[in-house]
Amino acid sequence: MRYTETMTDHTPQPISSPLDGRRVLVTGASSGIGRAAAIALGAAGARVALAARSTDVLHEVAAEVGDDERVLIAPLDVTDMSQCSAAAAAIGEAWGGLDAVINSAGLALTGGLLEMQPADWATMFDVNVNGLLNITAAVAPMLQASELADIVNISSMSGRRRASVSLGIYAATKHAVHVLSDNLREEFAGEIRVTTMSPGFVDTPIFEGATTEAGEQYRASVREKGLDADVVAGHIVHALAQPAGVNLFEIALLSTSQ
Repeated sequence: MRYTETMTDHTPQPISSPLDGRRVLVTGASSGIGRAAAIALGAAGARVALAARSTDVLHEVAAEVGDDERVLIAPLDVTDMSQCSAAAAAIGEAWGGLDAVINSAGLALTGGLLEMQPADWATMFDVNVNGLLNITAAVAPMLQASELADIVNISSMSGRRRASVSLGIYAATKHAVHVLSDNLREEFAGEIRVTTMSPGFVDTPIFEGATTEAGEQYRASVREKGLDADVVAGHIVHALAQPAGVNLFEIALLSTSQ
């Protein structure tokens, strides 16, 4: 808790952090935007549930978030609905509810239709689209019961415009995230705010699994031109910190070098 002095009696008075006490689930919390978001949300006063497949890495992130009393570890695979439901139940039991979910789990593989295997594009759709639907459906009843609830879906500038043939199938998954965000915003109007986050290149490991020549080029591009993940995390905090009645429906951002 931070303090300031009043002008009258010089007694230190606490300043509330913007997200004090809010209960937030972050998927993809083991790396990249998800990891940065979890740390930023914790610093802003939120209680943070960390979700990803790697339990060991989640414990490392939890140590970075800080206060053990405000952090939950929720190991899960977003493509498995039963795991998402179990994690939602565990969060509900521990915290009595949930106020926000940050859908950050994502995967990018590169290549045109004939360069990729069916399993490649199926995996991207399963993580980027079905995973978002699974976890959102699992926690939606708790969000509906919250006084101020948010869904933040991490999309991409590729969800607004296709970048290249090599990212065409990935872009299709992110176009789907845009459409689903619009649909969820209408479905839960008056109950849950929905924000689409659309960054350009971000310096994260998202292209590590891409084995094509284009994948190597994109790895180099995000290192050279990408935003720091902390910048995107700051905008996530900003979206959640908006007063009731205000919904930042999309935040699109690029580095000036892209």
